[in-house]
Amino acid sequence: MKPLVPGDPLRIGPYTLLGRLGEGGMGTVFLGRSAGGRTVAVKLVRPELAGDTGFRARFRAEVAAARAASSVFTAPVVDADADGPVPWLATAFVPGVPLQQAVDRTGPLPEATLRALTAGIAEELRNIHAARLTHRDLKPSNVLLALDGPHVIDFGIARAADGTALTTAGAVLGTPAFMSPEQALGEQVGPAADVFALGATIVCAATGSSPFAGGSAMEILRRVVEEEPELGGLPAGLRLLVAACLAKRAQDRPAPAEIVAAVERSGGSTAYGNWLPPQLIAAVEEAAAVLAPVPLAAPDLRLASSGRTEPLPAAGQPGQPGWPGGPGPLTGPTVDLGRVGGRPGPGLSRRRLLLGAGGGLVLAGAVGAAAALTLRQGPSKAASPSAGGSPRPAATDPSRSLDVKATATALWTAPSDPLLQVLIAKDKVIAVGDQGIRAFDRSGKPVWGPVANSTFGAKAGMGGLPALVVGDLLFAAGGTGALQTDHAVNALSVDTGQTAWSIGSSGLSMQSIWLPGALNGIVYATGSGFGTMNAAGGPAFSVGDFLWAVDPSTRQILWQTTLGQTQGQQRVLVPATGSHLLLVSANTDRTDPKLIGVDVGAGGRSSWQQNAPGAGTSVGMDDFSVASNDPAHCWANGLFLYASDHLYAVDPANGNLVWHTQQQSMFSSVVASADGTWAYAAGMDGKGNIQVHAVDTADGTLRWAGSVPASVQSPVASLQCADGNLYLWVTGKLWALDPATGNGRWTYEFGSGDQYAVAIPLAAGGGRVYGMGDTGLVALDATGKPSGS
Repeated sequence: MKPLVPGDPLRIGPYTLLGRLGEGGMGTVFLGRSAGGRTVAVKLVRPELAGDTGFRARFRAEVAAARAASSVFTAPVVDADADGPVPWLATAFVPGVPLQQAVDRTGPLPEATLRALTAGIAEELRNIHAARLTHRDLKPSNVLLALDGPHVIDFGIARAADGTALTTAGAVLGTPAFMSPEQALGEQVGPAADVFALGATIVCAATGSSPFAGGSAMEILRRVVEEEPELGGLPAGLRLLVAACLAKRAQDRPAPAEIVAAVERSGGSTAYGNWLPPQLIAAVEEAAAVLAPVPLAAPDLRLASSGRTEPLPAAGQPGQPGWPGGPGPLTGPTVDLGRVGGRPGPGLSRRRLLLGAGGGLVLAGAVGAAAALTLRQGPSKAASPSAGGSPRPAATDPSRSLDVKATATALWTAPSDPLLQVLIAKDKVIAVGDQGIRAFDRSGKPVWGPVANSTFGAKAGMGGLPALVVGDLLFAAGGTGALQTDHAVNALSVDTGQTAWSIGSSGLSMQSIWLPGALNGIVYATGSGFGTMNAAGGPAFSVGDFLWAVDPSTRQILWQTTLGQTQGQQRVLVPATGSHLLLVSANTDRTDPKLIGVDVGAGGRSSWQQNAPGAGTSVGMDDFSVASNDPAHCWANGLFLYASDHLYAVDPANGNLVWHTQQQSMFSSVVASADGTWAYAAGMDGKGNIQVHAVDTADGTLRWAGSVPASVQSPVASLQCADGNLYLWVTGKLWALDPATGNGRWTYEFGSGDQYAVAIPLAAGGGRVYGMGDTGLVALDATGKPSGS
């Protein structure tokens, strides 16, 4: 459990909040306690969902359904308010370890535990089905291992949140490796689908993998429908029962009551006593520590006049707000069981629920948009105050002000629709909008456009940006319709704006597509899409994320690979040189994210995998990350740059961490100097400022640090380095800083903009800076003076 952070409520309904348990698709989960001592998990819905009347209706119906299905082996609903300003739900607090995490950390479970697990889940399915409900997404991450048996979680309520974005026409939802054949085929789904998922879950618990695991989502679903499961790793006493659960026809599967009876007849159930192995018992007991009758520290927060919480003022020293809570499941705590030779990583959550033009899912995820991220930082190392007053902060003190009063004067403004991206190519500046692309010359005169182009959700910018310039070509992600397959990537002439050629995949319909960058002349595209079951055509289902290598010389997709079903929760970082891309990948079941080396010379195969660094220090760092994945923003001195609680340097050959900064911050943007010897990282300090740290890329040594004020509570910072300036963009305001010292040179207010946008319309180079103002494209000289030519 993590402490509350500024912006969190101190009380919800009758429950005093003691800390954060995690973050999920519906909102934030808190540990609450009533006046009578009842401890509950309180789930507070995201504010943007609270304003959706359709969501409220679904939430109300799902609360009623969850109440009907509540039993000893779920996390029972004990209280809820679907009609308040922000809906919330309280469930019984279940101290436990997710089954998926237990298997990942300790390996396959022993046979006695497997038998108890089978009977316990079946008992809960019997209760759910008796309430005329179907879980529909039973899998290892939705089963908690507790001392009193397994508990089925994420029932019903998760679908209330999904209803706003995931119930896409033509798509089949769920986790492919645990779907029933009828789910995979888009047919009617009933209680028997949960029995199939139970069988696949037990196989995973016994062997470490699904009976249909391996390959792309399409291949997994094909095996679910057509092939027999792999059951060789199951204990002999369970093999026939699990095989019956995995029968292809729903009517051939046993009912939950029959499964319980079969386990009892075998004489192997563990109805009493320790059903878990010792290591898991210790982990569960650790999770239960918050229930102990000992005083818990009050949060270092107070209620401000705005109605939001803020840090308490400290006496005699700077305030020390608490660490933010990391991502986790929506029910009960999760306990990290430890690992050898790795560091657990932050969850990769997503900023927006964004629907494409055709109603297809583009992104799904979670963010509390108003949440202020904070770090527990000690007092500044600057000199102590003297009788004569406070000394000037040291150059490496993050509290040192980099602000400046001098303001720049615009060279010109060209009327333009709202922009997602600005690019500099040859003697032109290219303005990329959501539905059109234009080109201007250096004087602001239109050269060509608008060229129609649908960006397929690149506004959210998670996987990259909508456009990329390579030589004389402008590559644009999108097409003229939401489900185009033949021109998902368009190559336009930089000189004329005319389409030179297009490329796509006839077997894939786009949900989203982005362009993270180019390496050695090869353009890389990533996104999410739909596929078909077979060549003859069949029901559509979500394939998940993909990566293409596009060869401009042949105008062909050189190779393509799938990245799993992360629902957009991945980033592909493209270096300046070398043979590996860096894939930052998360799992939709909220297990630890991974850093994966993608070998471009081997058809996109992964050559290594490491746990992403930065455990428990962020509420989904990618909520506040700028989607600049090109070399300048992820590569320096032959190493990948990865921003999290520290700035990390990763060896592309093996994924090893070469260095990390000693200073902590909530880093969300990074850029390297042109020669690669310096790296600059920016992020929030939780006190209303954006910090900037400059480090030596040889070893991560801090060279200078400082901060500028932010006008909103959760801003997104973007960095550019060009023309002897370090540019810092924060919610429409630009600072030009001295890259050697951090001292401010000038500022410019482009406009209010979207404070949570992560595709930042800013470009710098050739002695100019271009950005999106309130009325159009604005050009500035790098000196900030109106004398540029």
